[in-house]
Amino acid sequence: MARADKSRHLHKMTGNTVADFKKDLGRSRLYVIPHSDIPLPSTSLPTATSTTGPTPMNEEPPQHSEAALTIQNDSNNSLAETLDPEEWQNAGTPEVYYRRRPLDPTSEEVNRSSMDNFLIAADSDEEEDEDFVPHDLASDDPFSDEMDIVTIIKMFREKHLTDGQKLTVIIRRRKLLESAIKAIKRPTFCWTTTPHIEFVGEEADDLGGPQREFFRLLMKEVQGSFGIFEGKPGQVFMTYDQAAIEHQKYFLAGNLVAWSIVHGGPSIKCLDPTLFQLMCGQEARLEEFDWSVIPDVEIHSKLQKLQECKTSDDLVSIKQILGDWIADCGIPQIFNARVEDIPKIYGNVVKHCIFLRSAKPIQQFTEGVNSFGNLWDVVTKNWIAFLPLFTNMQEPLSKAAFRCLLTYNYSTRGSNQREAEEETIYCWEQVLNMIEDKSSDLTYEDLLVFITGADEVPTLGFSSKPSVDFFTQEDGQRRLPYSSTCAMILYLPRGLSEEGELHAMLSQCVRECVGFGKV
Repeated sequence: MARADKSRHLHKMTGNTVADFKKDLGRSRLYVIPHSDIPLPSTSLPTATSTTGPTPMNEEPPQHSEAALTIQNDSNNSLAETLDPEEWQNAGTPEVYYRRRPLDPTSEEVNRSSMDNFLIAADSDEEEDEDFVPHDLASDDPFSDEMDIVTIIKMFREKHLTDGQKLTVIIRRRKLLESAIKAIKRPTFCWTTTPHIEFVGEEADDLGGPQREFFRLLMKEVQGSFGIFEGKPGQVFMTYDQAAIEHQKYFLAGNLVAWSIVHGGPSIKCLDPTLFQLMCGQEARLEEFDWSVIPDVEIHSKLQKLQECKTSDDLVSIKQILGDWIADCGIPQIFNARVEDIPKIYGNVVKHCIFLRSAKPIQQFTEGVNSFGNLWDVVTKNWIAFLPLFTNMQEPLSKAAFRCLLTYNYSTRGSNQREAEEETIYCWEQVLNMIEDKSSDLTYEDLLVFITGADEVPTLGFSSKPSVDFFTQEDGQRRLPYSSTCAMILYLPRGLSEEGELHAMLSQCVRECVGFGKV
């Protein structure tokens, strides 16, 4: 990418975001410079004609020639007439020419930058102003351009979170959702401070592990037991519950989701993708919506009949049987509709069923998210980046992905302890194979939770790589593997030679662990 200065020379642009390029570009045109040679056709030099757009240019000319570019318009035809056909060759368009004069190896031109090989015609309509910065309504918002989710959340945290301050949050594991709601309702609650999670009756100092555990379990509670979602797991819709609206449950759910996202935790990851698009103000392809995912089974047959309406006789039947219902969905035009109108009517009915009917709960939920630093505004402006946080796009962890997360803290090579550790790791690898072969009731997510407190890699990543360390079994005792979720270390016993024994130990740890410091 390049821009032209007042001297009509091109300068390469650098930037990582759209905003960077807009700022650097100013009023100049944007020129695209290919990274590979453009073959030069053997044509005679034609008369130049006008152009209004950017033209491809060759950044790295062949060794035997030096490329230059002139862009012409109607008022600059005289320049084309002055070009020597022996020196200039047309590139296949009337506006672009390449200088084919052999370079003198002793010439200073050999050492020129490749950007100096390009020249813009003097009266091209460049409006270069080096001090000009384009401004639009969104330019004051650092999140207005599409960015990756990690950058967005990091910028949001830098803007809002308070460094060095912590807020102690007391959680009763058996009443986790209730404990969390009580915490955020306290007058002293401040979402910008780092939550320090204390599980009642459990021995743990929150250096990261309890917080990861808390937000993971909290998001599951919000999805499953809060009563504001309905539908298939991983593809849910908002319920319409007047009592829940009156008690601000949707607003509280938005608070809890925002709280988790802001502090590096997961989100709900369960919204139907079409619903999420509509919530973000996007147009969705509702004519192709799968009616079977709607929770209300009474609506299934109605939508199915409407979608299958293909003939005039079908339409007459639809008007007689479903006309009043469709009109109540906000589409009274059904009674004057033609067959070709049915796809649009179907889409409008779907929109009513999954979005407009629950407009108040949705509004309350998004207001709850927005009450934490206008986070929902950031979501809507970067909705594609937030898709993995609000919809079910997560793939199960593979063996390869899980193994890449771990490092191993071996003893010195050649020592007896190292030999015993390698024996254990061989059994560990066999256990991982059992999971991959589905001959184990364990999953890689189970092991990751046991090691880190999280069932997936957090959006902002782990602060360090989870690791495997070792301990020596005392004679006559059977000590189970254990972990430190804060340090993200799994401790395995040295010298295990049977993968079945290690598998049984890990299963017992994962299934019977009931909290920090409890097995």
